[in-house]
Amino acid sequence: MSSTTRASAGDILWPHLRELPAFRALIRAIEARLLGEQGELPRPLLDIGCGDGHFVQATLGRADVGVDVHFPSLRQAQRREVYAGLGAASAARLPFADGRFGSVLANCAIEHMPDLDSVLREAARVLRPGGRFVFSVPIDRLNRNLFVAGALERLGMGGAAARYREWFRRIQVHYHMYSPDEWQRRAEAAGFRVVVRREYLSPRATRLLELGHFYGLPNLAARRLFGKWVVWPWRPRFALEEKVLAPRVAEDGVPNSSCCFFVAEKA
Repeated sequence: MSSTTRASAGDILWPHLRELPAFRALIRAIEARLLGEQGELPRPLLDIGCGDGHFVQATLGRADVGVDVHFPSLRQAQRREVYAGLGAASAARLPFADGRFGSVLANCAIEHMPDLDSVLREAARVLRPGGRFVFSVPIDRLNRNLFVAGALERLGMGGAAARYREWFRRIQVHYHMYSPDEWQRRAEAAGFRVVVRREYLSPRATRLLELGHFYGLPNLAARRLFGKWVVWPWRPRFALEEKVLAPRVAEDGVPNSSCCFFVAEKA
């Protein structure tokens, strides 16, 4: 376990739970904890795959520049007013000069980008020497830790388990899920030196993440009807979710975890 108490884990969790489906709030809160433990990142800070800006708002407060390819998300990020600048751009072809930034952040983003090696090279290019690239990614254990697939295998339904894992990969839009060593090798090949590597999202937390996709169907309906995942963010309504999820936010160093958090320096 980390030094994070259940009470402080609840405080980390709540800014995410009040706006996101519970399963997404869980993983974002863990990533927020890991990022917060790194201290102040060198500025200026570029957020690639910034989405709607919620993670930066809830975790860092502000960032200098955010880029994404999804225009509706960029409009939402603009309304949050947490970026000094926003742009529609591919992370594989960043429109910035060499050495422009002190840090690049990619929180659960680069696994969704087909041309991974170009993304890593571009992150290195726009960083100044010694700049930091902070990224979090799923690893190859994620789909092996899925509860439904495991249950199907125990029933002798290996084919159905394989199809379920592939379906889950597709709905997550994961192009890349490698071992921690392979993620590190790819970062180093792009010119980085990994200085922090921490696995997160325990097998138990992974099951909550997985089953939360089904539990969160009402959030999907709210999103389509009202344009937001959570319509009434009154904290007492979320007492059960906080009780279940906060201990998982505080976990650290659990064997066979499903994701990995990296901090790498430009060589």
